[in-house]
Amino acid sequence: MLNQPRLEEIMRFLSQQKRVKAADLATQLVVSEETIRRDFKYLEELGKLRRVHGGAILPRLNEEQPLQVRNRIRTQAKAKIAECASGLVQEGMALFLDTGTTTLALAHQLTSFSQLRVVTNSLDIAQLLTQQSDNHVLVTPGDVRRNDNALIGPHTLEFARQFHYDIAFMGIGAVDLKLGLMDYEESEAMLRRTLVVHCVRSVVLADDGKFGHRTFINTLPFDAIATLVTNRPLSADYMDRLEQAHVDIVHP
Repeated sequence: MLNQPRLEEIMRFLSQQKRVKAADLATQLVVSEETIRRDFKYLEELGKLRRVHGGAILPRLNEEQPLQVRNRIRTQAKAKIAECASGLVQEGMALFLDTGTTTLALAHQLTSFSQLRVVTNSLDIAQLLTQQSDNHVLVTPGDVRRNDNALIGPHTLEFARQFHYDIAFMGIGAVDLKLGLMDYEESEAMLRRTLVVHCVRSVVLADDGKFGHRTFINTLPFDAIATLVTNRPLSADYMDRLEQAHVDIVHP
């Protein structure tokens, strides 16, 4: 079992030194390196640190972690969200899926469909749906962002505006009680602002780790979206705030 005092010690060392080595922590805490690596994995899944070769570092503030790192974080939560979100989809719909690990998890669920029209700015989502389903897939143009294979920029926005979607599924960087939906980069925020006015139903996918955090950009107020899908019941404060904004809340 994971030892909470040891986890707190690891985070204390990390907050002081910004980077720690598994071997050094094993010596200081009198445990094996395998135990420390297991602790690192657990803390990374909570978004507390980022594993690197031989050790761990603190995530940078106001900077989203690379896709390969985010894919290891809150995987069960994202799977629950994807399953709930797929229940909103019917054959024949036109969908937009923006880039992100939760929308990628949703794309896995959508491989069971065969008659969807999916537009995406994610090369990973496009490849998955093309190779594993018979759905029709359109990929936006744009500049390739290397850390997550996303297509971004003015050409992406121009292409997205050409269509009207039954549902636009969007990830988000953070959900703040006062400021609403927030992002790390302006390119993502601009795309999401575009999508909400070109769809019948705008759906934000956000795991419970996104709530109570702030990032750099105010993307959308709560009342700009129709539905929020998450992996567990929300606190009373968030429930009240979203209900005031007339947002449908979906969770397992």
